[in-house]
Amino acid sequence: MPVFDYHGVSVAYDHAGTGDPILFLHNIGGERRIWREQMRALAATHSVYALDLMGYGGSDIPASGYTVDNYVRMVGEFVTAHGLDGVTLVGNCFGSALSLLYAQREPRGVRALVLCNPLTSATLRPTPTGRTQRLAQRLPLDRVASGIRLPDVAAGWLIREQLGPRGREMTRDSFTDFERRWAEPRRLLPAAAISRDLHRLAALDDFRPGPNFPPITTIWGARNRILSAQAGARLNETLNPVRRIVLPDCGHLLMVEDPETVTAAIRSASSAAIAS
Repeated sequence: MPVFDYHGVSVAYDHAGTGDPILFLHNIGGERRIWREQMRALAATHSVYALDLMGYGGSDIPASGYTVDNYVRMVGEFVTAHGLDGVTLVGNCFGSALSLLYAQREPRGVRALVLCNPLTSATLRPTPTGRTQRLAQRLPLDRVASGIRLPDVAAGWLIREQLGPRGREMTRDSFTDFERRWAEPRRLLPAAAISRDLHRLAALDDFRPGPNFPPITTIWGARNRILSAQAGARLNETLNPVRRIVLPDCGHLLMVEDPETVTAAIRSASSAAIAS
């Protein structure tokens, strides 16, 4: 597993293939391995990277630094260090928000965006996750979370909450690695800490891309229980994506639940951007 040094923080990532670059960014409840099916399929035609955000997966879990701006800088420095010019950014939830924010800063360096379940204030607000986030803003939950280890049962529930009907019909073996990771010590710290900064994503609800902004594809799991797919439909009216995909029986981990459809959407988005 290669690592990228981000100012003393070891950031894990996977890389495979050659060709036009694609960078995958996961959600707050995930890690780089949620993209393993897309990585496997697209490595035949692209240079694919899946990054573990700071505090997740195989990356270090520092005591601080969990802010939106710091994560965007980390993505930017990774892109620069690996020479990913004309990169297609693929994100889920928080990873989609980071993709949008990075593309706002460096639109010429981004070829296309594939935003799965994009996290904004509006898509988060109506959900139980949104209520938890607002509580985290008022209370120092990150201090408590740093000393908590989730029981295996709770880790399994956390993964199950991210699944739609299609995912809940899959065998538990498909999610064992994710459950095991969440049961490790200090895994709640990054999620609790970043919750205090997510209000900054309100700016994305009013963002209207200009004519020179990279083309956007959005993919929503209609049975998402982490974010509001209904609010996501309204977000589409401002983002004006070139393609809008809704997966009716998927939830928050749609790239695991329906890997073929998500892979095809990514391939199409990258190819169309190259052709244009």
